[in-house]
Amino acid sequence: MAFPDAWMNDLMSRNEIVSVISEYTHLAPKGGRMWGLCPFHPEKQASFSVSPDKQLFHCFSCKAGGSVIQFIMQAEKLTYVEAVRFLAQRAGMEMPEEVNDEKLRAEKALRDRLYAANLDAARFFREKLLAPEGLSCRQYLIRRGIDGSTATRFGLGYSPNDWDALYKHMSALGYKRDELIAAGLCVKGRQDESKTFDFFHGRLMIPIIAANGRVLAFGGRVIEGDDGAKYMNTGDTLIYNKRHNVFAINMMKGKKLDELIMVEGYMDVISLHQYGVDNAVASLGTALTKEQVRLMSRFVKRVLYAYDGDAAGQTAMLKGVDVLSAGGVEPRVIVIPGGDDPDEFIRKYGRDAFMKLRDSSITAVQFKLESMAKAVDLNTADGRQAFAQNACRLLASLEPVERERYVRLVSEKSGIRLDTIREQVGVAKPDRSGEQDARSLNPGTYRRPVSTEKRVRSEIMLLACMMVSRSDCAAIEQLEGFGDELFSDPALADFSRKLRSANSKGKGADLKLMIASIEDDEAESVSSAAAAAADIEDPVETARDCILAVRREKYEAEVRDISARAGEETDPAKRAELIKKQMELLMKLRSLR
Repeated sequence: MAFPDAWMNDLMSRNEIVSVISEYTHLAPKGGRMWGLCPFHPEKQASFSVSPDKQLFHCFSCKAGGSVIQFIMQAEKLTYVEAVRFLAQRAGMEMPEEVNDEKLRAEKALRDRLYAANLDAARFFREKLLAPEGLSCRQYLIRRGIDGSTATRFGLGYSPNDWDALYKHMSALGYKRDELIAAGLCVKGRQDESKTFDFFHGRLMIPIIAANGRVLAFGGRVIEGDDGAKYMNTGDTLIYNKRHNVFAINMMKGKKLDELIMVEGYMDVISLHQYGVDNAVASLGTALTKEQVRLMSRFVKRVLYAYDGDAAGQTAMLKGVDVLSAGGVEPRVIVIPGGDDPDEFIRKYGRDAFMKLRDSSITAVQFKLESMAKAVDLNTADGRQAFAQNACRLLASLEPVERERYVRLVSEKSGIRLDTIREQVGVAKPDRSGEQDARSLNPGTYRRPVSTEKRVRSEIMLLACMMVSRSDCAAIEQLEGFGDELFSDPALADFSRKLRSANSKGKGADLKLMIASIEDDEAESVSSAAAAAADIEDPVETARDCILAVRREKYEAEVRDISARAGEETDPAKRAELIKKQMELLMKLRSLR
């Protein structure tokens, strides 16, 4: 959401960054900056810097960075808009009218109305759980081992087995029919659309609450013995989309956590909390989304999967561990024996037994290898070979150090010699007698992963050069080879475009305001560039070197890829074409040098 520039400048001037950050960590001056211990990760020596003149912060260890807004987003676990509102309240400022547009004002009013309706509905369901008609639901909770304290913490309730009890109640509170339908609480009649019915009835009601404490939606679980789908859930509404939310994430606010335990269902979460595992959340569906990962990454850097042992749960975890990794979150997997789900296991064996499973959780790679092994018959030669081939393809995609960690496991499961597995995936044999590196013996048997770290450092430095001044930025744009395609990091490419556009329009870019407008983790790489800009003596020449470095890294990566493909290609004509492309790239590399 964009806020007016003038209002944002006023907000940031009233929330001077040193003053705000000093409320979270002690800062001391050194070399024109303020330094302190980073509040986002444990450290003994200060690597966290604040630039008062630029109104930006940057941690040289964990790479967190940005404006005072990004700081509050991380420190308070808030979204961008929530962080802006937090700072506005701190400064005693009114939030701007997002605007003068009548349609947007009406939409905002409706959102506020839906939030209020969900809260009042949650109160209604809670009252009904405690009323005589909620007896069967209370008995169900007792059978599931859920006590009154846990039910209260989760805001559990009961929807009466009546077609329009909620509708009548909410209408009496002044809510309109269209508002209740828009919130997903009521539906129109199928045969007679003039009639209105409750969406939920005769179910245990579980509120879905956002990180900021607002009730967004509901899940309704059928009570044992009743007919109907096991769960009914609120569909997408103006204020709710399951792709963007995580069940019980609101309970993580204010806690200092190392990890989250992610399960499939509401009752899994509630049972785990009942037994003292209070960092459990659920993904509101088996397929994990990048939006959910981004939300969880505001709280932790590691997530432990504990899905059901059925095929759907296992498949979801196989896909989900990659989504977590792509979002910068370390994935691990808790293996629950006997096909139990987390709720069943913890009720049978208790918290200590579950925590032992947690302590023996496995890495994403090990989980994938175990899944590959289960998919074949290891008692047959064909099964062992198929497992080894699939496993080696996986290991070949890893960094060498991580690769070496798993070669022994693959060798043991497949029965194939350790040296053969090492050679296949490109891990060098131990140097006992001057043996050649396995990769030089068979260059086509593995594909070496391309490390992007060096390239991204060059990209960050290039953007830093562009930040030094408007004139330097203009000169860098004219350098040979400069272009948006140089930036492989989308955040850097986007900021480069915005920076050049702002510089072309007038007196130059307001870096502080531009960085403040970045809504998520993209601020980290941009703030790294801003932190480096102050120490650049010759921006144009440094940028020239960076452009050459990025282009070299790009061509070298392409050469590595084509070399691996050529080694695996069996068609002579296609192999010759690949070698031709490789030679063309090598000529380009030679010209850059």
